Amino acid sequence: MDSNFIFSGQGSHRPGMSFNLYNHFALAKKRIDLSDDFLDFDISEIMFSENEEILRKTKYAQLAIYIHSSIIYDLIKGSINPTAFAGHSLGEFSALYASGCYDFLTGLKIVNVRASAMDLCEKENPGKMSAVLGVNKRTLKEICENFQCQIANINSENQIVISGHKKNIEDITDKLRKKRIKVIPLKVSGAFHSKLMSNAKIELKNVILDSKFNDLQSPIISNFDANTKKNGSEIKEALIEQIDNTVLWSDSMNSMINLNNRFIEIGPQVVLSKILKKIDDSLVIKNYTCYKDIKND
Repeated sequence: MDSNFIFSGQGSHRPGMSFNLYNHFALAKKRIDLSDDFLDFDISEIMFSENEEILRKTKYAQLAIYIHSSIIYDLIKGSINPTAFAGHSLGEFSALYASGCYDFLTGLKIVNVRASAMDLCEKENPGKMSAVLGVNKRTLKEICENFQCQIANINSENQIVISGHKKNIEDITDKLRKKRIKVIPLKVSGAFHSKLMSNAKIELKNVILDSKFNDLQSPIISNFDANTKKNGSEIKEALIEQIDNTVLWSDSMNSMINLNNRFIEIGPQVVLSKILKKIDDSLVIKNYTCYKDIKND
């Protein structure tokens, strides 16, 4: 059966993630043990722990989600023909692994550099992110400019995420709520997809340019411009720009819907399917988040 594959990003982590996969599948055990050895610290302990405070830290969460998503994809991929791939922010790195753009360790190396560099940016420029519901992007962009914030993600016409310095996000939140606009703070530790992440771009660019990216059989839909890409060099360019620019998720999903109305979401929790249903509630969507989903398939 043909399906689009989508992969969730940072914020989709959960305590204990991959523990049951590790204990039931040799592939998962081998992949996680390999990750522990490659990273020179036990990411498995952080993934399996019930301590979410540690897991949600950028330098660990991004690695954990990438590892978890890659395992699930490899466990289910045999019976499904991919039409196209996409991932939300960090999820784009999982999507690129699944597409065959690079091998697992290349992706792990890139995600590790990205996560560490973004973690440093968080410490140097503390920021926040919030989801804003029910405001069109043109109006919200004008308000953001007045508060020196940026639009980080356009998830749907009615859900847009803003990003910026902590104080600026707090101020714009007060302004929006006074206008009876719903604002939901996100459980992330930095101002992702804003210029506060620009310092991380240098390290990310270097590791991406030094890595081997293959041309693809099935395209990936880029976060940066919502266009389909198969050429490895073009994918590199867009991936470098992704880190401090807006994630055009709504446009990306519309591009995918034009290719196929069947979707599979992979990640530690169901996140993107809810957004997809708001874009088009007629879509056929299946989710794989854990051992139980695979066992019951």
